[in-house]
Amino acid sequence: MKKKELIPQSILKKLKSAYEHVPERDKVESTDEEFDSGLKEFLSAYGQDLFLESGETLFFQGDPADGLYWIESGVLAILQGDLENPRLLTFRSSEHVVGEIALLENVKRTATVAAITEANLKYLSQEKFQGLLALIPGFGVELMRLLSRRLREVKPAEYSDGMYDHLTSAMSRQAFDVRLREEIDRAQIYRYPFSLVFLDIDHFKEVNDTYGHARGDEVLIEFARRVMVDLRTTDMLFRYGGDEFVLLLQGIDEERGPAFVQRLLDESLSTPISGEPPITLSFSAGISYFPQDGESAEELLEAADKRVYTSKAKGRGRVTGGAD
Repeated sequence: MKKKELIPQSILKKLKSAYEHVPERDKVESTDEEFDSGLKEFLSAYGQDLFLESGETLFFQGDPADGLYWIESGVLAILQGDLENPRLLTFRSSEHVVGEIALLENVKRTATVAAITEANLKYLSQEKFQGLLALIPGFGVELMRLLSRRLREVKPAEYSDGMYDHLTSAMSRQAFDVRLREEIDRAQIYRYPFSLVFLDIDHFKEVNDTYGHARGDEVLIEFARRVMVDLRTTDMLFRYGGDEFVLLLQGIDEERGPAFVQRLLDESLSTPISGEPPITLSFSAGISYFPQDGESAEELLEAADKRVYTSKAKGRGRVTGGAD
């Protein structure tokens, strides 16, 4: 395998700094799931050893998908765009895989991968990977469900302008427009459900009018922080605008949706938001479901929007998760 190029040292320095500031709980560790273990054993047995130096690229966005890689040690950064000013998507560390999505979807590499520390990898060629898919029925779908969450572990970086709301650190409306369509595409291919949840903080205008916009900003920041702390790895929170937020919940269907959202938000809002004065929040929520409520962004947004207004009309402080 030919020698890989190096990313600019200025970008490498930024990436290392960004990784140092990722909370420990977000530096996703390996799991004991049987599927993970089986994949590791297969790659250990049939994979080719590969070593990367710090700053060395593994592959580039737009390259052909020629294989996947198991990270035995080290940290890799997943990047998009011009490497002189890239957008950081996430980090991958030991016991994780990179390169699997392009293989599963038969597309060119959707991101550039570079080592920010020395890294030892196991490489599995496309030919051997295809043999694995043929050998184990349903392996491709299960691999996608297990590993696709790693594409969603997006961390803010100073050069990821536009993808994050600067006030709350939730993902932005711009990011939502992109991610919703990506989620629909993947859900159609791999046949899994997901929920779209509109969240509207009740009587937020009164907070601003009574205590001022600075106090209102503190409330928004704390609300988003509490919700994000309780999210699963696959879940995403977006600030849609003002006091409106949106959740995308992978694998949550109509049967689980209302109780899941109610529990999540009850835990997030169970104690008043500290400050002068302490403020107790409630919310109105409306949930739509893929594919029951539609298979387009417009259909899902319309259904969730109608249901959040149903919650408001019934007195606020509630979740509407179906046709009422």
